[in-house]
Amino acid sequence: MNSTLHRAISSFYNLIYEAQAFSTTMARIDSADHDRYLGRVEGLNWVLDRCQEFEDVDQNLTTPSLHKLLGDVKSDLDHELSVQRREKGRRADGREEALIFVTDYLTSLITATEIESAKSPV
Repeated sequence: MNSTLHRAISSFYNLIYEAQAFSTTMARIDSADHDRYLGRVEGLNWVLDRCQEFEDVDQNLTTPSLHKLLGDVKSDLDHELSVQRREKGRRADGREEALIFVTDYLTSLITATEIESAKSPV
């Protein structure tokens, strides 16, 4: 995996971690939207647990292996989103928002790994 892709993975993980910290803080401050922020925290915690492997991504990991790992996470995320859409509880709205937020970035990472995989070594 090249260094740019490695930085993108690290940034992705850090973005999720920072969004979780932000939502936790906002849940303490904003009593009107407390439950929604707690829902976001739950959703982001789920993502952090599922993406724990990204925290220590080995720069020697091959791009196809990373692509598979990202695809597995995306599949789990899509499943979790479908569960959230069915349940729609008070916290589900915030949780669903968090999962949708992560889905966009994860899709971009998958596209980036596809592009890197398609490049032929010179």
